Amino acid sequence: MDAPGAERHLAVIDIGSNTAKLVALAYRPGYGYRHLDQLRDVVRLSQGMGEDGRLREDAMQRALDTLDSFRRYCDASRIEEIVATATSAVRDAVNGPEFLARVRRETGIHLDVLSGEAEARAGVRAVANSFSLDDALVVDLGGGSVQLSVMRDRRTVHGHSWPLGAVRATERFLAGDPARKKHVKALRTAVRDAVEPWLEARNREAEREGVTPPSDLPWVGMGGTLRSLAEAWQQRVDYPLPLLHGYRFRAEDLHVLATELAGMPLADRSAMPGLGSDRADIIVAGAVVLDELLQIAGRDAYLVSGQGLREGMFYPKLFVHEPGHLAPDVRTFTARNLMRRYHGDTTHAERVADFALVLYDALAGHFGYGEVERDWLQAAAWLHDVGMAIDYYGHHRHGAYLVMARPLPGFTHREQAIIADLVRSHRKGKAQATVAPTLLEPGDAERLKVLAGILHVAEQLERSKAGRVERIDAHLHDDRFDVRIHARGDATLERNAAVGRTDLLAGMLDRPVDVHVAQEMLA
Repeated sequence: MDAPGAERHLAVIDIGSNTAKLVALAYRPGYGYRHLDQLRDVVRLSQGMGEDGRLREDAMQRALDTLDSFRRYCDASRIEEIVATATSAVRDAVNGPEFLARVRRETGIHLDVLSGEAEARAGVRAVANSFSLDDALVVDLGGGSVQLSVMRDRRTVHGHSWPLGAVRATERFLAGDPARKKHVKALRTAVRDAVEPWLEARNREAEREGVTPPSDLPWVGMGGTLRSLAEAWQQRVDYPLPLLHGYRFRAEDLHVLATELAGMPLADRSAMPGLGSDRADIIVAGAVVLDELLQIAGRDAYLVSGQGLREGMFYPKLFVHEPGHLAPDVRTFTARNLMRRYHGDTTHAERVADFALVLYDALAGHFGYGEVERDWLQAAAWLHDVGMAIDYYGHHRHGAYLVMARPLPGFTHREQAIIADLVRSHRKGKAQATVAPTLLEPGDAERLKVLAGILHVAEQLERSKAGRVERIDAHLHDDRFDVRIHARGDATLERNAAVGRTDLLAGMLDRPVDVHVAQEMLA
């Protein structure tokens, strides 16, 4: 494992059509990162942009005030570098250059106005580094525009944007409170007329090339409007996890919510749990646009992305030497990043993971498991002691909490819950689903017990944390599961500890687990 470089502090600022956001990050290139802080303000920069395409003075002043506060925060927090971007509102405004000059003069911040293509690449880069997907259709709904990007092999191949963001669509189509049905219908028609020809053309191209059409790919949605809608629905149905990234927001649920919101007055929308009062006046347009896009494509859900443009602009700093600034393996990076966030020395965790995978590879065929379950075990082995950052006593419970405290990009919510349950059960117990049992699928209860049984044995093979077990061999026989230890010096402690934790695995195998030290001892 390469030693990390010096930690750097970076702020990424995104001045959008509706909100301005700053995310502060500490990172070591190629190694890992952590969030330090986030600032957010509603600026409505595109508000009032009429047919003349000019940013209004009051809107520019709101943005300038917010950016000035962002700059003061960076100065006080000793941020070493600022990456600041502006998107469709400034890009499309005839007085955009004037606004940029004022920002530089009055705040000292240099805003980089992203082209539509650069914005699409950043959004796709965020998806490629936070989902285990090679191909997808990425939908990014902001205040000024909605953008669709086709991702192939984790890179952008097609993209287009339309001025149908939540703020612009509200001003153009939905003047009443609540919106009139004919106006909602007009917005749906505008979305269909704009997007459907482009999507059909991309589908025909894909069919000629022999690849999956965009309409049949997973659809990943990003932006604050979609996250607000998803959170409101999660609260309505009492979803078991407080996580948005990776949430599968079904088309039928979004349609119900969009229809209800369109019939509500502003006061009722503002009071809806999870929705956010500062979006209540533009949420109807955003919901209708997102709903209509799924209807056009015939897709059954959005995968909600908790990452977006800001993360997409950060990844070239983190993965500076990787092709396309992409993590070689999202799931591997995610688990290791969480482990490294709390532990400077990860040698013990790495060894336990190595032993666990040797045991798993010897047993996977017997249980009919594959790479997916292997990934879960590897992540749980890396993270089994993460709770030690809080305290030794109860560290298995602390670890499960830390695993569930934030999304694990690349893993589904079901997978994240299973990994947390493995961490929770690595010390003792019968490995039961406790985090989110309603998300589990048939066979998961058995998977949890088998993987926990492997983890029990693997951890004890590193009981002294001294690396005395050099390697292990494992072979499944009709009458036993044979685990042979190759050690440096005396491995009696590790052997006896492992023997004492074989009960769960032996029960799942219906045969004894024989752990013994090889006759030849390594020098």
